[in-house]
Amino acid sequence: MSPSHYWKFIDEVDLSGYSLIVPSVAVGNVGQLACDLLISSLKMKKIATVYSPALIPVLGYDPYDLKSKSLSSSCEVYICVSSKIIVLQIRAPLVYKFAQSFLENIVETFTEKNVKNVLLLTSSYAHEKKHISTSPFRYICTESTSFDNEVNELKWTKHEQDEGRLKIFGGGFASMLFEICKEKSFPCFILYKFCSEGDNSPDAYDMIYHLNKILPIFSQDKDFFTQLTPPVSWKLLFGRPPPKDIY
Repeated sequence: MSPSHYWKFIDEVDLSGYSLIVPSVAVGNVGQLACDLLISSLKMKKIATVYSPALIPVLGYDPYDLKSKSLSSSCEVYICVSSKIIVLQIRAPLVYKFAQSFLENIVETFTEKNVKNVLLLTSSYAHEKKHISTSPFRYICTESTSFDNEVNELKWTKHEQDEGRLKIFGGGFASMLFEICKEKSFPCFILYKFCSEGDNSPDAYDMIYHLNKILPIFSQDKDFFTQLTPPVSWKLLFGRPPPKDIY
C-alpha cells in the first residue's frame, strides 16, 4: 500500500506556465537558504501546505514575518504571480523509504496543474570539485528543458555524468527527483554549488544570482543585491549568543 500525501491549497491559483523551484536538503542547506531568500525578497504568498509520511514533522513561527500569527510546517508552497514562479520550500530531510513516492507525487501534482518545468537547487561537497580553477557551480538538465541558449551563452560548466543514474554527492534527493522527472518527461534543471558546512548564507545569495541569469526574476535595471531581503529567521541561524554570565 503506497503512503498518502496530502496537499492543502489555501488558494486555488491557475499555475499554468509557472516554473517550480524546489530545494534539495543537502550539504550546507544552500538550496533551502536560497529559497528562503527568494520568498523573503519577493514577499511571496503561501498558497499550500503539504503533509506526507516522507516529511519529518517540523512546526515553528513564520520565518518571514515576525508579526504573523500563522505557523510554518515542514513543507509549504509559495507563489509570486508577477514572476510566474512557485517555490516548494522543504525544511526537513526526507524519510528515505517514503522519499520516492513523495517525489513522484510532487511531479504528478504539478504536472496536473500545468507547471512548465522544475528548477532544483542543491549543493555538493566542496572536496568533490575536481577542477580547482573552475566555477563552483554546475548544472545538468533533462533534454526537454528550455535553458540551452542561456547556459551556452553563459558558458556554464555541465555536471560530469558517468553512465547510469545521476550522482551528486552530498546533494540529497536531487538525483532521485531528476530521474523521476526524466521518466515522466517533466522538464528538470538542476543547479548546484560545491560548498562546505558553516555559514552558507553567502552561497544562497550566489545561488539566486546565478538562477536569475537563466530565469529573470529580479529587475535588470537595478543593482541585483539591493533587491534581496534576508528573512528575519536568518538572525537565529546559529542560535542565541552565549550568555555573558559564563565569562
